[in-house]
Amino acid sequence: MLATRVTDAALRLLDTTTSAWEATAPLRERAATTWRTRTSPAQRAGQITATTLTAVLVASLAITLLVAVVRLAAAAIASLVRGCLHAAAYLWHSNAADGIRDVLQVPLGGVATWLRHHADGLPATPGQLGAAALLLAVVLFVAARRGSTAARTGWALLGAAACAAAWQAAPDNQRTAAAAVTASTWLFLAPSAYAARWWKTERRTRMLLSPAVEEALIQLAAAHPRPDTTPTESPVRLPAPPLPRLSPLKNLAAIKVPGPTAGGFRCRHCDQPLAWAATEDDPERTWRTPDGTTTCPAAPMTPALHHAL
Repeated sequence: MLATRVTDAALRLLDTTTSAWEATAPLRERAATTWRTRTSPAQRAGQITATTLTAVLVASLAITLLVAVVRLAAAAIASLVRGCLHAAAYLWHSNAADGIRDVLQVPLGGVATWLRHHADGLPATPGQLGAAALLLAVVLFVAARRGSTAARTGWALLGAAACAAAWQAAPDNQRTAAAAVTASTWLFLAPSAYAARWWKTERRTRMLLSPAVEEALIQLAAAHPRPDTTPTESPVRLPAPPLPRLSPLKNLAAIKVPGPTAGGFRCRHCDQPLAWAATEDDPERTWRTPDGTTTCPAAPMTPALHHAL
């Protein structure tokens, strides 16, 4: 929507500029005629020289101003980067960062100790196995954040394995504390891993129509309203007409199956009347009910959209 508004504003600005330039056509033609007929060669040479010097002066001023703005922006960005680096270094060496590293050393150190004691005969070193486990945890976290069920299950199993490794690697009188710290660290990231995707956008049925086609559709819908099919009494269900038997000698396109009478546009799920329109809050045209809603509560599964018949 933002790109559409920016494009419309740019087109309006271009249209206004073109109209203003076309409006100065008589003045430019008169000036060109006067310059060709009423000025001497010496005056023309003087005017050309003055115009050239003015253009060079304006270009020099513009380039100087541009260079000054670029240098100022570069200095501001460099100062901002230096400030961020100094702030990051200060935070890295602060007491809070040291405390966080000490807390993280409990689960990470426990897993590393367990790998050193149980990975002696493997081709990979304990450091390589720890790096692979950390990479697996990152991949599972990202995939679980995106909504993968398998990744969420793997994230939970990996957390349970980390707690078990910390329990076995810790001393006898510190196993409960090590497992609790490891579980707390894992649960600290669990709400973010199992959260819903907030950036998931709602999909709608969109269609671009010219004004003539849109007006024709509106007139067609007004001329052929759909009859009210609400039963006043207990309806009598008639058997459906039998379909014609297909013959190998007949074309399938030539067989006409009886269908419902043509009418207005309605939702196939909730049977509400629909219109291809927009509102003041949402200027994009889509299928809407008379109250302006675009979602259908009776639609199965997601997304709950109105589909016109």
